[in-house]
Amino acid sequence: MAVEKIKEDSVLLNIPNKKIEEPATSFSAFEKDKSNFHKMDHIEPHSVRREKIISKYPEIKKLFKKEPKTILWVIYIHLIQLYFCYMISYYNFDWNKIPLLSFGIGAVFNHGLFVLIHDITHFNVSNSERQNKLLAIFANLPQIIPSAIGFGRYHKDHHTFMGDKLHDPDIPTMWEIQFFNTFYKKLIYILFMPFFYGLRPYFKTPKNPSNFEILNLFSCLAYVILISYFFGMKAFMYLLLSTYFGLSIHPTSAHVMAEHYEFFKGQDTYSYYGWINYFNFNMGIHIEHHDFPNIPWNKLPLVRKIAPEFYDNLPVIDSYFVVMYKYIFDSDTGPWSRISIDSYSNIMGDEKVKDE
Repeated sequence: MAVEKIKEDSVLLNIPNKKIEEPATSFSAFEKDKSNFHKMDHIEPHSVRREKIISKYPEIKKLFKKEPKTILWVIYIHLIQLYFCYMISYYNFDWNKIPLLSFGIGAVFNHGLFVLIHDITHFNVSNSERQNKLLAIFANLPQIIPSAIGFGRYHKDHHTFMGDKLHDPDIPTMWEIQFFNTFYKKLIYILFMPFFYGLRPYFKTPKNPSNFEILNLFSCLAYVILISYFFGMKAFMYLLLSTYFGLSIHPTSAHVMAEHYEFFKGQDTYSYYGWINYFNFNMGIHIEHHDFPNIPWNKLPLVRKIAPEFYDNLPVIDSYFVVMYKYIFDSDTGPWSRISIDSYSNIMGDEKVKDE
């Protein structure tokens, strides 16, 4: 007699009746196939949640407004990084102090630019797509690596096809699952996370470079030349290492592991409501972001206040430090700890995904 498969739904679609007090990371030890993702057949949960929330709380649409204050934050952080470049040059910092300065200070600011770029590429700053893209390029300059426009193009697929093994650039490849399966390999994985996170989309579903990507590339090259000329190679290295640390083994970057890795069985996305959100521009409030990607970063806390029953009982991430520790040393957690939504093959059929 064939065993009937029990249908599994996302926890985001079947919210627990009672608040789960323990953090999501306390529940990571459940049966799983470490050679593959957890395959589930529910539809993308955030689109369903979005419709339910708007139907019950139509006033949430008042939050669908552009936030020009983001421009001021981009300029402010940019000026701070230029100030540190000037100080490094003026006082001729020793080379051995550059990594310490980059990790302790620069990483926070360059990562802050990353999450602001994330919001800008959702076109949450201006009604003009062109203006958003130009601002993203400007915000990208102190990060040295030209990535803003490419990130925005592929990140759109992450929201549209969240959980799809091919079209979601946030989902690791099968090679990553098979290779990074021990604690020391997972440590290497985090140390090189900017490369995997940044280059993975170009191997999975490559797109032809756009004119804005070319502009992004040459703008960053020109910026590198100017920084090196006026402030020297130490200042250039400070900015480069600030970007590297800010996207790898640093408390601010742990949200990359906290957002969608399956710590609690059946949950696709997690929110973090702790103090690092003050430095990360509310990037941790991630369920709310996926429910409403057109709500700017500074309005995201209001979503939970308006519709508390959709969020209050869900397991949350309470510590990015714990997330990073568990990802490295917990044998139950790794690149395989993702939910793969099989229903995309039925929804999409043979239709080719178009890049807009």
